[in-house]
Amino acid sequence: MPNIHPQENSYVIDQESGAEMARLVDLDHMATRHMGGLFPPHLDLSTVHTILDVACGPGGWVQEVAFAHRDKQVLGIDISAAMLEYARAQAKVQGLKNTQFQFMDATSSLTFPDASFDFVNARFTVGFLWKEAWPHLIAEYARILRPGGILRLTETDSAGIGITSSLALEKYVKLIGRALFRTGRTFCPAEEGGHFGITPRLRGFLSQAGLQQIHEYPHMINYSAGMEGYSQNTKNLQVALKLMEPFFQKTGAATKEELEQLHQQMMVEMFQQDFCGIWYFMSITGQKPLS
Repeated sequence: MPNIHPQENSYVIDQESGAEMARLVDLDHMATRHMGGLFPPHLDLSTVHTILDVACGPGGWVQEVAFAHRDKQVLGIDISAAMLEYARAQAKVQGLKNTQFQFMDATSSLTFPDASFDFVNARFTVGFLWKEAWPHLIAEYARILRPGGILRLTETDSAGIGITSSLALEKYVKLIGRALFRTGRTFCPAEEGGHFGITPRLRGFLSQAGLQQIHEYPHMINYSAGMEGYSQNTKNLQVALKLMEPFFQKTGAATKEELEQLHQQMMVEMFQQDFCGIWYFMSITGQKPLS
């Protein structure tokens, strides 16, 4: 797999940030709950012994899987030293001897032998992957899967926002799309399109990599005022959008003053009693042929 844009850091948020770590811990729990559990519904867990989580962050999903399935070996990889240190400490506290965490850059070749894993998991990688890297990375996932192994990708086209009643959040949708478009991270055909364009392409990428038995699973989080997801996703957005401000400024998508005003407007609108918001995302799975 070629190293795409090796001279640049592809992460739009400082991956060593403590605030980002805390946000990702909460996001892991929220996403897993609204996905209906740790694994896709059709998966035969008796065939799964070795598991890889790509861009594992602080290791929330890895730890949940390792705790629930002590007979399985679960490995997480990430590029952040702070995230990996936290993940290892948490696994040690929980006595999870079936976990490992390694430093590895998911935007370049994965340093695993062929046929190393029964299940490969990756969630919300659209925020740091260059669009040219997608086919190569999915081919890497297929390479390291054992025959019969399963790949699951979970992605979104709207960075946690979806459709809302907030004018400020609608502006953020355009802003994020503009910044990602300018830096080659989105498949949207227009700078002002307001989406990433990744979810419609996933099936084709999996097929191109030779995976079969492809299934798609839609998910949604209703974070309207009074709903279960309200406190978690409004907090997620408050932190994420603030941490993305240096990226927005670097790409020329907005000025510091514009961002400060927009963030204040968002806070007011999200805390109104009639605020409405639904974030849509999806998972897709594919199986490596047995022969």
